[in-house]
Amino acid sequence: MKRIFSLLLTLAMLLGLAGCVTPPAPTTTAPTETTAPQVQGPASALEVLEKVWSDYAEEEKFPVIGGSMAAPVDGAPGNYDLADENITYSLLIPAEQLANVTEAASMIHMMNANTFTCAAYKLTGISAADFGAAMKDAIMSNQWMCGFPDSLLIRAIGDQYVVVAFGVNDAMTPFET
Repeated sequence: MKRIFSLLLTLAMLLGLAGCVTPPAPTTTAPTETTAPQVQGPASALEVLEKVWSDYAEEEKFPVIGGSMAAPVDGAPGNYDLADENITYSLLIPAEQLANVTEAASMIHMMNANTFTCAAYKLTGISAADFGAAMKDAIMSNQWMCGFPDSLLIRAIGDQYVVVAFGVNDAMTPFET
């Protein structure tokens, strides 16, 4: 009996450690462009995230902080100050891509960035596909403390906006929908 209990306890400990050691393979969605010329695009990066967040059902919402550290917004998306030196750390945007961004908005889970992080970017001087590829590389090469987030989503809205989101499936499913 003691031997069986010891084996079960050992197995439980190994499974607990496996969560941090062997992260699940992320699912990625390549950048895509919408092609409906009659549809008006968003007025701002913030409008993109506000629309998505407002479409979450109340039971799907979780504690978030929007914007930058200098100007945080509690419980909603916020504009991200591009001059904030933490932008490359907070949103994982490569420093060399900052010149291609004219505005950004963000929303991050209050508990943990790899639980849920999203940002919308308005671009200039780069295609949405090229910017999306640079973001994917930056996120995939990030050194995560405890495994990669379950999902990664990168979507273009026309040729001026790119939305990037990553996190656990519970948070990502309503975001993607």
